[in-house]
Amino acid sequence: MSVILLCMGILAGCGHEKKLTSSSPEAIRLYREGVGYWERFYYAEAKGSFEHALAYDTTFAMARCRLAMIDAATGNLAGAQDEMAQAMRLSAPVTQREQLFISMWNHHLNYDNARAADAADSLLRLYPDEKEAYLFRGSLYEEMEKNLDAAIGFYQKAVDADSNYAQAVMSLGYAYSSLGDQQKGVEQMQRYIRLAPDAADPRASYADLLVRAGRYDEALEQYQKSLELKPDYWYAIREIGNVYAILGRLEEAAQELHRSLRLLPGGPSIEAQNLLVDGQLNMLRRKYEDAAEEFRGAIRIDSLNFSAHEGLAYALGKLKKFPESREALAQISALLKTRHLLNSIAMVPYHLARAAVLTDEGNYTDALAACDSAMEYAPPLTRADVARQKAETHFAQGAMEEAIDDCDQALEVNPSRPIVLLTLAKVYHRKGDIRMTVEIGSKLLALWAGADKDFEDRNELLRLLGKTPAM
Repeated sequence: MSVILLCMGILAGCGHEKKLTSSSPEAIRLYREGVGYWERFYYAEAKGSFEHALAYDTTFAMARCRLAMIDAATGNLAGAQDEMAQAMRLSAPVTQREQLFISMWNHHLNYDNARAADAADSLLRLYPDEKEAYLFRGSLYEEMEKNLDAAIGFYQKAVDADSNYAQAVMSLGYAYSSLGDQQKGVEQMQRYIRLAPDAADPRASYADLLVRAGRYDEALEQYQKSLELKPDYWYAIREIGNVYAILGRLEEAAQELHRSLRLLPGGPSIEAQNLLVDGQLNMLRRKYEDAAEEFRGAIRIDSLNFSAHEGLAYALGKLKKFPESREALAQISALLKTRHLLNSIAMVPYHLARAAVLTDEGNYTDALAACDSAMEYAPPLTRADVARQKAETHFAQGAMEEAIDDCDQALEVNPSRPIVLLTLAKVYHRKGDIRMTVEIGSKLLALWAGADKDFEDRNELLRLLGKTPAM
């Protein structure tokens, strides 16, 4: 049976080649079940299906490849590379279609995105119905080459290949939003909901766009609707935690963020991510020593965690430990170089971290130059982050009018973004404009009505308004 199935897979011809090479019909059934979970971002369930498929057929290369993809999606890059190495060893006898798919992901997980793109292009030339390759190619254009227009083109080709391909419609929604066309982004997310009405992610993805617009209460409602469909959907739980953090509800944020991590497949990277969460929340409490130690702990477990290195650079800058902060930035630069990301959108957070540290150091000229460098890599939506950092730098420099202009730019998409409104309130307070300080402060206090007592942004605002923070 296994020989017959294998020969059928190889000899059927390019246009009709079987996609899967396995000696076990049950393994194939479980694999397809896992792909369904994967497309809904149900990673724990998907991992279980692929592992069960491999229990029926230990040589099932595509199932092993999918496990690598799950590890990568959940931050376990070392595990992903190990799984992919096994998939490559198993791929010699499989169909050309499978080989190209596995090769595409193997190159990507080993940071060779030029060869990953070549493999994807070859796959699409031979098999123009391979919708996942269009999606993969679009993500490379978006994340690695900063080309949102090309990304949108490939996402649309994925939809053309399968009009019910919900994941591609979702990608269109995010890409249009990142390009600055929020209306088109919302339209695609609403289409995503219609395509997969029983899935949890469409509601959560729609909520993400509401967060980008500062419509936090509406976003929380959509995340809750997502959880009505799947009460343990890790992503909706995580994003609720992120919204709580924005609103200063730090204890609730910690509960949701840690709960979301417990719902993902385990591994050392999850422990590192738990420490990362604690560090990021302690940054909002301005407990910089505690945060720095938590970021260091995350790095000891997972040295490839960009966010932990970035957090450490920020924390050390606030502690005025500039040589150590520069070393943390150098580690980020080295990781970016190793992963061939020096021309990708990953350069935006790196340059923003540089700008923040240089601002803390009082080197405003170089900080503003770092912001300009970040702007070169930033898609339209992310430019608001760059403008916010420029506002902080101009404020520290004493350039109030420039800081106001920066804040106006940073608030174009999200007029309710608290971190920018706080900077604007500080600017007007320093200018002696009591009316504007109170007006902005009142809006912020409404957003932070449920904030914890140790949320230091709110406490700073209260002091600006002449009020005593609650103890």
